[in-house]
Amino acid sequence: MSAKIVSSAQSFLGKLVAIQKPIVYNAKVAGEIAKQVYVKEGMSFPTGAQVTEAQNVIKKNLNVEALKKVTWNDVVKGSAVAAQFYTFFLVGEIIGRRNFIGYKVEGAAAHHH
Repeated sequence: MSAKIVSSAQSFLGKLVAIQKPIVYNAKVAGEIAKQVYVKEGMSFPTGAQVTEAQNVIKKNLNVEALKKVTWNDVVKGSAVAAQFYTFFLVGEIIGRRNFIGYKVEGAAAHHH
């Protein structure tokens, strides 16, 4: 029985090694693209002053006292409204796709006359 487990583990590790190269390659490509976008857009990490300013803005605009007064009833009402918005979004998606699940995609044969 233990030989069967070892064999299964070796098989799993073999499959894992087989997909490792494409994953590493795709991660390197994604990193290179991100680096090019970073340079092209002139992006930079925020300075300490910018981080402090952002923290101050958040503290100023975050009303902790109002959050302390939120009741369970308010949470339930808010959840119901959020569920309604999400339902309307889903109905719009279904109407836009003209299908309940996924999009209708024509096969390759339909493109060749």
